Amino acid sequence: MKYEGLCLSVKNIEASKKFYHELLGLEIETDWGVNVGFKGGIALQQGFAELIGVPEESVTHRSHNMELVFETDDFDAFVAKIESDSTIQLVKGGVVAQPWGQRVLHIYDFDGHIIEVGEEFVQVLRRFKSSGMSMEEIAERCEIPAADIEKYLNGEW
Repeated sequence: MKYEGLCLSVKNIEASKKFYHELLGLEIETDWGVNVGFKGGIALQQGFAELIGVPEESVTHRSHNMELVFETDDFDAFVAKIESDSTIQLVKGGVVAQPWGQRVLHIYDFDGHIIEVGEEFVQVLRRFKSSGMSMEEIAERCEIPAADIEKYLNGEW
């Protein structure tokens, strides 16, 4: 068996395609009208309930039981983009720092799916290292082995 990707149920394929392509920068790989696939394995499907044979009302809006996670090398620019777009709804508050030090922002797409966008994890590690933290201190803060931190910092991950 081989994992192929994730398909999200959407009500308006054009609005959702624009959200994922323009806001998140995903590259469209296939566009078959009611189904759009992006490089990296995310697909959008309009008419999902009918396609799989379940009642439309069983497709839950804002189920809060999963999130799509992205990282960006220019987190501050992404946050500014979100703050200037009144159509984007935040899940709660604004930017938060995770316990391991990574800054993230949670937003909803137009169908209530949670999207997390965070700064690249390697940037967090570099910030900690440049602040004078030892590998052991970084490992403790991030709750991951020092050997894995070395891999991240050396571009091996």
